[in-house]
Amino acid sequence: MKFAVILPNTKLYGGVKRFFELGDVLIEKGHTFFVFSPEGKKPEWYSGNVQTFRMDEISSFDLDVGFVTETRFLSSLFQANAERKILYFVRPSDSLGILKKYPGIEVFANSTNTYDTATKHGIEAFKAYGGINTRSYYPKEILPNEGEPFIVMTYGRIVEKKKGTRLVVKACERLHKRGYNVKLLLFDTPVNEKAKVAIDRFNTSVPFEFVLGHPVERNVELYHRADIFVSAEKKAGYSNTSAEAMASGLPVIGTSSGTKDFLIHEETGIVVSRWSWRIASAIASLIDDVEMRKKLGLAGRKKIEEFSWNILADRIVKYFEGNSVKA
Repeated sequence: MKFAVILPNTKLYGGVKRFFELGDVLIEKGHTFFVFSPEGKKPEWYSGNVQTFRMDEISSFDLDVGFVTETRFLSSLFQANAERKILYFVRPSDSLGILKKYPGIEVFANSTNTYDTATKHGIEAFKAYGGINTRSYYPKEILPNEGEPFIVMTYGRIVEKKKGTRLVVKACERLHKRGYNVKLLLFDTPVNEKAKVAIDRFNTSVPFEFVLGHPVERNVELYHRADIFVSAEKKAGYSNTSAEAMASGLPVIGTSSGTKDFLIHEETGIVVSRWSWRIASAIASLIDDVEMRKKLGLAGRKKIEEFSWNILADRIVKYFEGNSVKA
């Protein structure tokens, strides 16, 4: 089958990265996969086999399936020469009312969060939950710290408040003030000047390290430097960084936003609300309980394997093979 997706850019966003990863798996399975974007640039962070083209070239391709992730590109998808046209719904904040203008567009949901939002609009979405490249990650051995700083890792996209980075920082500041030997490990690849400036100006009373531009293919090495991973997102479809942390065997503390499908409270992780004191309390409980950290690390890794790209790619292909074109 010939697959393609229209993306707003090829910078290192989770919604962008997921399609390059999915594309690589589909190519391995004998299909073709193309990415179209306004500039048609191949990502600097990517080294796989997915080809990139300018968005205005899409009409010259004969496709079986065309995807978009943002409703603003539905008009471009509608004009593409694709037998099946799919909105892969990854952002619960996007309005789905616009679909009334585009009959025949099918909807995929990348998580329970987005599926529930689609249902509220009267749309029966296909549950295409995931994914994660589990082959790129492996569990770390969880050991007592024995006097070393307890490393709390979080995604450092400070410029986007919905990521909740500041809440995690405040939680660690609370713990540091109470005498806990904690250290923050933040990471990001700035996607614009605003993001870069926000990182340059970042400061906290907690000892910290901010890793920039870490090679994507070596992410597991970065995750393994931490003791736990903490996410405080809101209005997320699927929390890519939480999934990667779980695949790396880290105990994960997170909100239910973007994690409902794999973060089960006190089974595969710790679920918290978006209050810094709640997050601080959860972190403290894991600092003091190495056996719980081991349990959550192992269970989290096992759970996230259900969302591998390999499994999801097979489900997507089966969906198209078993469902006729919708009128």
